[in-house]
Amino acid sequence: MMNSVIQKLTMYNRLYKLQAFVRPEYFFWTAMLGLFSLFLFPTGTLPEPAHLKAAVVVAKEEAKENPYEKLALEAKAVYVYDVKNKKMLFEKNADEILPLASITKVMTALTALSLVPETTDITISSESLKAEGDSGLTGGERWVLRDLLAFTLIKSSNDGAVAVSSTIGGFLATSTESFDAHRNRFVGEMNRFAVTLGLRSTSFQSESGLDINAETAGAFSTAKETAKMFAYATQEFPALLGRTKWSELLIGEEQGEKRKTKNTNTETERLPLLIASKTGYTDLAGGNLVVAFDASFDQPVVVSVLGSTMSGRFTDVEQLVWATLQYLADSK
Repeated sequence: MMNSVIQKLTMYNRLYKLQAFVRPEYFFWTAMLGLFSLFLFPTGTLPEPAHLKAAVVVAKEEAKENPYEKLALEAKAVYVYDVKNKKMLFEKNADEILPLASITKVMTALTALSLVPETTDITISSESLKAEGDSGLTGGERWVLRDLLAFTLIKSSNDGAVAVSSTIGGFLATSTESFDAHRNRFVGEMNRFAVTLGLRSTSFQSESGLDINAETAGAFSTAKETAKMFAYATQEFPALLGRTKWSELLIGEEQGEKRKTKNTNTETERLPLLIASKTGYTDLAGGNLVVAFDASFDQPVVVSVLGSTMSGRFTDVEQLVWATLQYLADSK
């Protein structure tokens, strides 16, 4: 109240002084305009010009903290990809070529489904069971391809991947070939499919992603290309990839009893609106993880993490998912 009175007295004083320098008719209309503005805006705040309002908005936007900048990530390389808008949201060393480990099995599934129907019968051979790791498969089991691929992705089954590659590689053979030749033929198809998808820095030496030896990884890619490969997989085969969002599923062979299959991504329930996920870990690769989630209605986002640690891959991805949700909310 006191400020309003002072403002009015100040205005009257200015008008009195102005009277001595201007013609009466000019003074009258100037005084009326001044008093009108004073009563219309009693606090003394006149409307801001449009360009000043725009400047204030820009300043406020610039003042917002980028949620990605405060993250403490263990991964060597990261890529966050807005699938619908084909836009990078965040990256760290995204083009560095690194070992891919078991994320390779995503390309195994894509290649298999590009060559034969998903209902193709796959018989588990004794040779395929020699692959490192025991995922519970036994020789002579008959699987429908779509179920074996789901089992292979969720369980990260190396013998499942070898069973797929050797069987389908054998379908492609034009003459009698060895078991390893069938596998190599299929891996060659994986590399050709990667080129078709435009993944120029991605290459495969095995269908499982296991290290070939202590110095040579079984597959290589970049965080950027891994994200784009996974985005393609979730869009083209949503039913298959969608099964990888669960912590466990009942999956089994064609005629046998369904078995409880636990996901190697032990943190699926910590991630909101998860669409799909795939883990990877070897001595050369370290911890890898790629996930797809719905950031909002019909806005899938893929987060790719390479070269982290066994546990760090999960905390890295969780941080990136929540940072992405904050970033997109701030951008609206």
